[in-house]
Amino acid sequence: MSADLENARRRPPRRLRISPVWLIPLGAALVGAWLVYQSLLSRGPEIVLQLEDAEGLEAGQTAVKVRNVPVGTVQALRLSDDYAGAIAEVQMDPDTEPLLVADSKFWVVKPRVGRRGVSGLDTILSGAYIQMRPGDASEPARRFQVLAQPPVTQPGVPGITIDLLSQGDNSLNVGDPVVYQGQTVGKIEAASFEPAAMRMRYRVFIESPYDELITENTQFWGRSGIEFRVSSEGVRVRAGSLEAILAGGVSFGVLEGIVPGERVESGADFRLHVSRDAAQQDRFDERIDYVVLFEESVRDLYPGASVEYRGMRVGTVADVPFFSEDFESTLNEDFRIPVRITFEPQRLAPMWSERTVADWRRRLDDLFDRGLRANIKLANLLTGAMFVDLKFTDAGPSEGPERIGDYPVFPSRSGGFVGIEQKVSRLVDKLNDLEIQPLVTDLRGTLDETRGLMANLNTLLEDDETRRLPGQLRAALEEMRRTLDAYQRGEPVYESLERSLQRLNRVLEDLQPLAETLRERPDALIFGRDAEDDPTPRAAP
Repeated sequence: MSADLENARRRPPRRLRISPVWLIPLGAALVGAWLVYQSLLSRGPEIVLQLEDAEGLEAGQTAVKVRNVPVGTVQALRLSDDYAGAIAEVQMDPDTEPLLVADSKFWVVKPRVGRRGVSGLDTILSGAYIQMRPGDASEPARRFQVLAQPPVTQPGVPGITIDLLSQGDNSLNVGDPVVYQGQTVGKIEAASFEPAAMRMRYRVFIESPYDELITENTQFWGRSGIEFRVSSEGVRVRAGSLEAILAGGVSFGVLEGIVPGERVESGADFRLHVSRDAAQQDRFDERIDYVVLFEESVRDLYPGASVEYRGMRVGTVADVPFFSEDFESTLNEDFRIPVRITFEPQRLAPMWSERTVADWRRRLDDLFDRGLRANIKLANLLTGAMFVDLKFTDAGPSEGPERIGDYPVFPSRSGGFVGIEQKVSRLVDKLNDLEIQPLVTDLRGTLDETRGLMANLNTLLEDDETRRLPGQLRAALEEMRRTLDAYQRGEPVYESLERSLQRLNRVLEDLQPLAETLRERPDALIFGRDAEDDPTPRAAP
């Protein structure tokens, strides 16, 4: 037993031998690993697209295109983590790596109907797809936000980008045109609302070479196809082209009397006005505020009405009526209606507009003492619109308050319709003071005399002699007619008259040689006619 154990210890160890059969699965594993490696190299990058919704997209079918060339496919669709949108996982082609940069844009191409027309009709049969526009940035990116609308401008187009700020109702959309004198020079690229400032911000792109028109004094206003305005100047209707009515948009320019100024760079902010008139009004940025207390009705006096001096506009009505916390005591005293007006020196001639606001305040205070007053007048009979008229009166220095709260008072005097009412009232008083009874007595006497005259005339007409006058007149006319009939052709009187005229004609014919002789020889009646020579016979041939 011990000998066997000893022999076993001395026996050499058994060698591990690998069977050739295992070479087959090993080679298969190596080939599989190589195929996986090649697949990873040829698969291309994966990107994530964030969308508001996945309408029209299908996993495994929806393509991503650049210039209508497929460069990727949507592999999966799912909801975002906060359930506020959709996530699309896209497998891109290997050669698209340089295109995936931070400023690349993606949007869904599908049928759309809007102000810019109808687009994406080719996707009705083929289905929606995702369009990609490569950017110019150098930073790579794998996560992108899909645009709700296609980009307005193509990349690489020269021009500038500016922002328009609006607090009015302009109703602009992305893609609306920017027009200069009827020529489309740009478009609105984006629109967003700023809650803190309570205003809209519009990103606008102006193409080159029209970007040279954008200067520091350029003004922008909403472009409407039809403008209907009723003001103190009357009714004004302005109609644009059909494109302007449908598309709207923005217009701009440098208004008359303003220096264009220097050109601006991209990113500059401009105010967007509701209309051209509002932009025109905004140019008068130097204003002196006054409060006018009117006794007249301010029913047809509206903000924006003109303040005029002898037909020349010098200001604008700002608020009708205008109340403030400091007005209560004054209004309880005289019950006049406060209206805020602005005096605008820049509307005057350059020699006057160069004065400072302080100079104008002192000048107006002096004019108040000399009788300058404000009153309401009718501007247009058709619309009934009113305006504030300034004129000099014999009122002398103002006796009212000089200030109400923080505003100086512009003295006023009743005029216009109030003056007419006063004149009518005085006329009625005079009519009431007239002694009407003597006039009525005289009128009654005149009527009695007229009545007596008419009675006498009736008596004359009823007399028998007056009644026989028409018959006698008719008999005289009949006798005249018979007399005239006797001279008609065929009657004896007519034939006797005709024979007498014939004899008279023959007598006149006999006297015609005598008349010719007397015309040639007036003395022929005394000396007779000259004897004519005897005729000399001609010789025989």
